[in-house]
Amino acid sequence: MTARRNPEARRQAIIDAAVQEMLANGSSALTHRRVAEAAGVPLGATTYYFDSLDDLRTAALRTIAEQAEEELRELAEAVHGCGGSPAGIAELFADYLRDRDRLQAESLLYFAGVYDPGFRPMARQWVAGLTEILSAYTSSEAAKAVAVYLDGVFLHALLDDRPVEAAPLRLAVTALMNAAPKEQS
Repeated sequence: MTARRNPEARRQAIIDAAVQEMLANGSSALTHRRVAEAAGVPLGATTYYFDSLDDLRTAALRTIAEQAEEELRELAEAVHGCGGSPAGIAELFADYLRDRDRLQAESLLYFAGVYDPGFRPMARQWVAGLTEILSAYTSSEAAKAVAVYLDGVFLHALLDDRPVEAAPLRLAVTALMNAAPKEQS
């Protein structure tokens, strides 16, 4: 079924186009015209499905948040797969940080949360989720320290326009995870 005959598919195509436009040009550059063109729909379709640009932006950010939740589930499996070792975690994140589109999408959530308290729960989900994942391998305090550190590293990777090497990640993740190891029960 095409997006033209399927209203939900058309709505999703508009949201997906909004996400791509925000990734390419930033959240503030979002326009109904650009989104309609990118989605291949008439301009009126964007306002039919979304009363305002804010509604469209919110739907796009929710889509990004849902993708981040899925990435956290995949990341949890990968962390468990490496046994939660600091070196394994550093390698995983060195790979994770090479995906610029993913980092840009997450930064859109962060900056939405900075300027609009309504988006803060979505913006905080990555650090909270990563902290929960890592808490299986170190103390909750150390897990939070690693998550916050990696949060900063991801911004560094975006601003630096180059991948972050695994060696410094390994050094920092190891130090942070071992600073307050998980107590054995």
